[in-house]
Amino acid sequence: MSGPAQHSVSSDSVQVLGQLYPRDNYTNVTNRILSKVGKNLHNQKHHPLWIIKERIKDHFYKQYVGRFGTPLFSVHDCLSPVVTVEQNFDSLLIPLDHASRRKGDNYYVNEKHILRSHTSAHQRDLILSGLDAFLVAGDVYRRDEIDSSHYPVFYQMEGVRIFSKHEVSKPCYPNALCLMFI
Repeated sequence: MSGPAQHSVSSDSVQVLGQLYPRDNYTNVTNRILSKVGKNLHNQKHHPLWIIKERIKDHFYKQYVGRFGTPLFSVHDCLSPVVTVEQNFDSLLIPLDHASRRKGDNYYVNEKHILRSHTSAHQRDLILSGLDAFLVAGDVYRRDEIDSSHYPVFYQMEGVRIFSKHEVSKPCYPNALCLMFI
């Protein structure tokens, strides 16, 4: 669990998880939102989010195994919620003028860094590291008005599987959704 010294917004910088970022005209993250960063409820044993994450992980570990009986999917649930704007938007080919990039919809640390608005911000880096089957879980941040179905901090879990041409020509795994992009 993070302490108050790890998160703060001052007149010239923003500190998140002990890392300092220069403040600029894009900075709109608040101390209140920063107080939520690093709670990692999805990693607190017996928390409802942890239970759900573990059930999903167990399903993937049992349903999808490699040739040697090891799980096909790796799990990444401790990735930093601070990502670059490039990771959060550009790497996913989200156009510069797309509404999802609006300052009013996101928590910008500065012009170059953002509190991730979706766990997909990590996809490209994980793929470039050589992974072709993985699950990502984590907290995400969006500037939503609080009501019965919205809160500015919530949790996501997603799975990515890259198929080779050889695998695509075979039938899909049982109970799997298979997509082919040409």
